[in-house]
Amino acid sequence: MDYKVVRLSEIFNFPAIKGVTEKFILDNPGNIPVYGGKKTETPIGYIKDNLPGVKYFENCLAWNREGSVGYVFWHKHKFTTNDHHRPMILKEKYKDVINLEYVRIVLEKKLLRLGLSWSKTAAKKKVKEIEIEIPIKENGEFDIEKQNEIAQKYKKIQMFKKELQQYTEKLEILSVTVSGKYSYRSISLGDTTYFKLSIGKRIVKKDIFRDNLEGDKIPIYSANVYKPFGYINQKKAEKKYCVKSGPVLIWGIDGKFDWNYIPDGQMFCPTDHCGVLEIKNEDIYPQYFLYVLRNEKNKYGFDRTFRASLRNVKENIVINIPIKENGDFDLELQQQIAKRYTELEKMRHEIIKKLRKIQHLELEVEIE
Repeated sequence: MDYKVVRLSEIFNFPAIKGVTEKFILDNPGNIPVYGGKKTETPIGYIKDNLPGVKYFENCLAWNREGSVGYVFWHKHKFTTNDHHRPMILKEKYKDVINLEYVRIVLEKKLLRLGLSWSKTAAKKKVKEIEIEIPIKENGEFDIEKQNEIAQKYKKIQMFKKELQQYTEKLEILSVTVSGKYSYRSISLGDTTYFKLSIGKRIVKKDIFRDNLEGDKIPIYSANVYKPFGYINQKKAEKKYCVKSGPVLIWGIDGKFDWNYIPDGQMFCPTDHCGVLEIKNEDIYPQYFLYVLRNEKNKYGFDRTFRASLRNVKENIVINIPIKENGDFDLELQQQIAKRYTELEKMRHEIIKKLRKIQHLELEVEIE
């Protein structure tokens, strides 16, 4: 298929704007959306219509000059912008031969590939000079039907990727439950007969290393229990802070509430945003505990307001542990349940990994 290389300034006007401020939005609430530099078509606020001195636009493209730089949107309704978002108006003579969605797709890809950022913005002067390829007919006129076809294909793929994203998000929060009937005993995490709970200490910035390339430091865990916050010299940690060794379970006190398992013999240093659960009874299997705690983490309502503090965890979390007929903890059954849970979790994460890979495949708008 043939195409023509066109500079954007040839087919679009780039009007000057007077971007509204946050204060102006607060002082003039209304129903006209104000767009800024967000990655999605989400307004930063709404103002009244027909305000003096405000420039309004409708049914046109607009791109992020700053913020999430390079993202392009087709706003079909009336709107205005702040300084981070800039409109581009298709010239009247091209309105029947140019598909704005096609241009949006091609332009956004070009802008995102430039690696723009806060320090390297998508300034109007730069965008006006960008050249895009537009399909043409045999007579050299713009081929609106081919543009429509490409835009429709892109829309279908984007809808598919959006559905994948929704499935992935559901899988990420899904609780994997191993079914089975068994007798159990309910025990509170505040029961000191079976558990010892503690939190780490605040670690000063100068003692933290961002990597462990030499392999002579131990990891620091904070609110994110899956990834070390940094690394610290072991001797300094033992002298000034708090060093623990697995097997233990850790949880995040602030932010996203979750649990992780530190294996036997692995040393680490928890901060004051990381809780540590030590199991004092050998017949309680740590990996089984991890399974139960992860699957029930959402029912307690811990968040940044209702923090998973030492006191709240002790007072609110109760765990059901399988027991034998004589009432003793059933270690073997705990191990069986934990093994099945681990296998299911592995499968779930593999599916999520594959879905993520598909979602990030880049669609090429090809002109054949």
